Amino acid sequence: MADHFVGIFEGGYDPAVGIVSNGKLLAYAEEERFIRNKHANGWYPARSLRFCLDQAGIGPGDVSALAINWDVPSYTNGAMRDFFQQMRREWPVDQQTINWQNGVLRHFSEESVKARHATAWRRAFGAQEMPPIWPIPHHYVHAMHAFLQSPFDDAICLTVDGSGDQFCTVVWHGQDDAVRPLYEVAMPHSLGWFYAAATEYLGFEAYDGEYKVMGLAAYGHPNPEIKRAVDHLLFAAEDGIGYRLDPALIHYGRHNWSSRFTDAFAELFGRAPRAASEPLAEWHFDFAYAIQEALETATQRLVRWAQGETGASALVIGGGVGLNVKMNSKLFEMEGISRIFPHPLCSDSGAAAGAALVACWQQTGIRPEPLVTLALGNAESDDDIETVLKRCGVAYARSNDIARSVAVELAEGRVVGWFQGRMEAGPRALGQRSILADPRHVSARDRVNNVIKYREPWRPFCPSMTAEAADRYLERWDDAPFMVVAFRAKPELGEDAPAIVHVDGTVRVQMVHETANPLFHSLLKRFEQITGVPVLLNTSFNVKGEPIVCTATDALRTFFGTGMDSLALGNFLIRKSVLPEAA
Repeated sequence: MADHFVGIFEGGYDPAVGIVSNGKLLAYAEEERFIRNKHANGWYPARSLRFCLDQAGIGPGDVSALAINWDVPSYTNGAMRDFFQQMRREWPVDQQTINWQNGVLRHFSEESVKARHATAWRRAFGAQEMPPIWPIPHHYVHAMHAFLQSPFDDAICLTVDGSGDQFCTVVWHGQDDAVRPLYEVAMPHSLGWFYAAATEYLGFEAYDGEYKVMGLAAYGHPNPEIKRAVDHLLFAAEDGIGYRLDPALIHYGRHNWSSRFTDAFAELFGRAPRAASEPLAEWHFDFAYAIQEALETATQRLVRWAQGETGASALVIGGGVGLNVKMNSKLFEMEGISRIFPHPLCSDSGAAAGAALVACWQQTGIRPEPLVTLALGNAESDDDIETVLKRCGVAYARSNDIARSVAVELAEGRVVGWFQGRMEAGPRALGQRSILADPRHVSARDRVNNVIKYREPWRPFCPSMTAEAADRYLERWDDAPFMVVAFRAKPELGEDAPAIVHVDGTVRVQMVHETANPLFHSLLKRFEQITGVPVLLNTSFNVKGEPIVCTATDALRTFFGTGMDSLALGNFLIRKSVLPEAA
């Protein structure tokens, strides 16, 4: 039997599991999808683990190693304790932070890690013996995951997150089968913490609402007063390469508003944080603009330096901040950057897959396969779906060509739920669990917002288009199959599909390749045959506050609880009005 490597991320937001054999990611799942609790914060991903083992056709005793994306030895041998002690000598660390540091030391000690996983496996499987635990440094996992699954053999690699072990940001040089660190930024200087603080200051929830700040930024304008304050918060390091964060504004001080920023943060900006129920004002848009600009400036400075050090023109991005599409786009627009690959599973949840891939590489020498698809999750056959439909008493019609049937629905103005194949991994809908609409009419976008997604009207929707249409609709671009980078739209896209062009003239696009997702590609081509436009508005199949649907039952519940018109479950079509014979 081939070796199987399980990677697990647990204990935080979005716990997840991935399983790898022979360098291939066989399955990956986030716990929230199974338990229907968005982000599943603090849960052990037991259901995801069972799912991944089932997909691989093995039991818990067949796992060669359990890979985790933390440098467990450094938490056990005193290295991380010494690092935290040095932080306490250098900074006026408050008791809350000291408590956090001590908690981290306990949580990631070898004894605690082994006990926590062993208990969870016994509960899930009755297993008496655990596979050996294979710990890997946090940012190294992000870097190797992004680089080895990229299409490049020579690239700058930027890993940016809240924190992982000692570090918050690392610049690497990836060549052939290895990554080498070039520049490291340690705690407390965290761009992830910086952005999380801004997120909560704007009245959203950290680790959930960062994309809202990113969306708001497009509506803002330069405000000199706000910029001066931001420059006190985040500024260039003395070496002119890195950046520094004033931790007295983020962590070290009184916290009457949020654990993500101190009271001094609010005093710096001269106003109380926005309450969640408070209307957004022009000042908030300008604040988001300044925060986004500061993030982009800091990362651009690092990448520019790395270009000079390496001569590389390709850029890969890992770590949770890599989900910031606007930042990725600004980095791609830099002179000298010709290719870009932000890994779509760049956050800690995705590092479950990354850890498994790296463990497999380290123990077998088998290099991970380049990433082609994120269709790695739960699937249901037509027989399974029909059983659910009959049990629920839902009227349906079977289609002989579901792509053609749904293309007609969309062209006639209906909003369609699209449930096909294996659930996609990560936060973006990529044509497995999507809500689709006709992008030719702005009214379709507004309707999706108002009666289906129940989300803020200023947040953009994204297009899925055939990969062949990229030249037709986009300015300078690179292959982008995973919706993690935006490009400037040509006027033709604004004319053909105004519902998906953001106010700043960009689109966070998914380019759909026939080889990677033939059914979704066929739908786009069928829609083009009817309308002349090979583009659809594509958003995740969920409502605000809920995870993306996982099962057919989830899809039916969401469909009937919202204003969607039609639902394509496998080859079955359901409509809320009288069903004609499907084509």
